[in-house]
Amino acid sequence: MEKSTILVVDDSMSNLLLVKDILSGEPEYDVIVESEGENTVKILNNNKVDLILLDVMMPKVDGFEVCRRVKADLAFKDIPIIFLTAKVDESSLLEGFESGGVDYIKKPFLISEFIARVKTHLQLKKTNEKLKNELFQHYLTQQNLKASQTELTIRNNIASIFLSASEGNLYTRLLEEILKYIELDYGVIGFFNEENKLVCPSIYSGEIESDKNYVFDLEELDDIAVSVIKKKTITQRHDVSQLFFTKAEVESMICVPIIYQENVIGIIAAAGKNDNYTDKFKEKLENIRDFIAPIMYSRIATQRYNNARKKAEELLRISEEKYRTLFNNNNDAIAVYRYDKQKDKFEFSDVNATGCNLLGYSKEEIVNSEAGSFLEPLFYEKFLENMKSALNNPAEPFETYLIAQSGRIIPTELHINRFSLDNDNIYILNVIRDISFRKDLDKQLFNTIVETQENERLRFSKDIHDGIGSYLTSLITYLNLLASSKISLTEMPDIFEEMKEIVTEAIKESKNIANDLMPDILSNFGLIASIKNQSKHIFTGSNIQLIFECSNFEEPANKMLKTSLFRIVTELFTNAIKYSHATKLILMLETENNYTRLRYSDDGVGFSQEKVLEEIKDKKVSGLKNIMGRVSNFNGQFNMTTDIGKGLEINIVVLN
Repeated sequence: MEKSTILVVDDSMSNLLLVKDILSGEPEYDVIVESEGENTVKILNNNKVDLILLDVMMPKVDGFEVCRRVKADLAFKDIPIIFLTAKVDESSLLEGFESGGVDYIKKPFLISEFIARVKTHLQLKKTNEKLKNELFQHYLTQQNLKASQTELTIRNNIASIFLSASEGNLYTRLLEEILKYIELDYGVIGFFNEENKLVCPSIYSGEIESDKNYVFDLEELDDIAVSVIKKKTITQRHDVSQLFFTKAEVESMICVPIIYQENVIGIIAAAGKNDNYTDKFKEKLENIRDFIAPIMYSRIATQRYNNARKKAEELLRISEEKYRTLFNNNNDAIAVYRYDKQKDKFEFSDVNATGCNLLGYSKEEIVNSEAGSFLEPLFYEKFLENMKSALNNPAEPFETYLIAQSGRIIPTELHINRFSLDNDNIYILNVIRDISFRKDLDKQLFNTIVETQENERLRFSKDIHDGIGSYLTSLITYLNLLASSKISLTEMPDIFEEMKEIVTEAIKESKNIANDLMPDILSNFGLIASIKNQSKHIFTGSNIQLIFECSNFEEPANKMLKTSLFRIVTELFTNAIKYSHATKLILMLETENNYTRLRYSDDGVGFSQEKVLEEIKDKKVSGLKNIMGRVSNFNGQFNMTTDIGKGLEINIVVLN
C-alpha cells in the first residue's frame, strides 16, 4: 500500500517529537518534521507531501503566513493544511480558514481525535484527486466523441504526451504525432514568448531538429506573419516559405495559428514534397489545433510561471549572496535588530564576524543577548532613543562606548537606519564603527595641548613669581635704604612709604596671577581645596552665594582629569560673574562607581541654548566649547538645560 507523507511544522521540538511519535504508530504514514516555517515551501519542492500539520504561533513566520505562501504556489495549493494551535478565538479561526486551512486541532489534543482528523483529510484529498482525474478523463471523452476513431487515437496520444513528456522532448513527440496524423512530410511547432517572439523547440525538415530552440521575430515570418496577425489558416503551393524547411524540397505548406481565448499563443506548420494540397490537411490540422490549444496554453503558462519564479529565486539568491558577502566581510561591525511592534522591543537578529571580533563574544552569545547589553549603561537611553527614531527616519550618527568581554571600553560611532519591513517586524541595521584610533589621536592631541598649556602656565607662573617678584622685592630693599639714608628731605619718608606700599601690592598681585594660571594648591592639596580657594578669589566682593556639596566625592587619580575639572569649574564661575547676573550658585561633585559627576546650576538670566550653540559652532575659542571638549576627551556626557530667564543647569559625567 502506498504511504501518505505528512509534513509537521512546529517551532517546539517537544511538539514535533510528540506528533511524530503518534503518527509513526500508523504504518501508512511517512512523517517529515520541520521547526522553521519559512522552510516549508522548500521542503514541498523536494518531497511529495499529502498533508501539512502546521503550528500557528512561530517566531519568524507564523502559520497563517506559511499557509498563504503554500496556497499561492500552484503546485501545492491542493495540499490540505490543518492548524495545530491553542488559539481558537473567532478572529484566529477566520484568519486560518481565509489563509487556506481546512481544519483546526486544538492544543492539547486527544490522540484519538487527532488521528481521526488526519485520516479524514487524507481520505478527502485522495477522493478529490480521483474526481479530478475522472473529470479530466471525462473532458477527453467528450472531445473524443466529436472525432473519428483515427482522430480519437491521435488525441489520446497527444493527451498522453502532454501528461507524461518532459519539457525537453514534449514538442518533438507532439510534432511527430501530428505529422503522422495529417500525413504530411515536414513540420514545425512553436509558441510565442513574453517578448512576442516565436520559439520553435522542434522542426522536422528531413530529420528532427530539436537540439536547440529556434527563435524568430514576427518580421522574419513574412507571409506566415499574416496567419498570426489575422488569426487565419494560410495555405501555399509552389512558392512556399523556406523559413523552417531549408533542408527539404517543399512544394506545399499549411500554417495554422494556435489560438486560446482570442490570443495567438503559437503556430503549427506542415509541408509536403508535392503540391497536391487538399482541404483534409486544413481540417485535420485545425481540429488538432483546437484540441491542443487549452492544454498547450496551460503548459506555457505553467512554464512561464516556473521560469519567473526561478528567475526571482536566482535574483534573490544573488542578492542574498551579495548582502551576505558585504555583511560578513565589512570592516565595520554590523548588527541587525528586529523590532517587535506588539512587544515594543528590539531584539538581536544577526551580527557579522567583525562585530563578534570587536566584542570578543560568539555570534550565538550576542544574538541571544538583550539589545544594548554591550553598551556602557550611561549611554543606553540615548541608544534606545536613536533606535526608535530610526523606525521612521534615519538617525543621526552618534558616539557611544561598548564594553568588550575582556572589559575593554571601546569608543564607537553608531549609524542606525531602518533596514526592511516584514509584516509586524521592522529590521534595523546598526553599523558600528570602532573609533578607538581616532579617539586616541584626539586624546593625544588634547592632552598635548592641555599639557603644553599647563607647562606654559607653570613657566609663566615661575617667571612672574621669580622674576617680577624678586625685582619688586629688591626695589623695596633699595627704597628702604634710601629712606634710611642721611640724605633726606622732610617729605621723602612719606613718599617712600607710599612707594613701598605700591610695590608690596604689585608683588601680591603677581602672586595672584601665578596662582590663577596654575594654583599650587591643586597639586599640593587637591581639587576640592583648589575649588574652594578659587571661589574665594573669584566671588570676593560680589553678592553671589555659592553652595558647594562634595561629601560623596573621591579625588580621581588621573591628574589630567583633575586639572580639566578645575578648569571647567573656573570657567563656570567666571561666566557666572560676567554674564549670568546670578545671586545663587550650586555646585555638586560626586563619585559613582567608575564615574565622576559634576552638577552645576544658577538662578541667572539664562540664554537661548539653540542660538548660543549655533554661534559657537564655528568658533575656535569659546568657554562653553572648551568645557564640552574637555568632557568629550574623558569619554563623558554633557547635558545642558537653559532658556532666557530660567537660569542654567549643567550635568557632566566622565569616566575616571
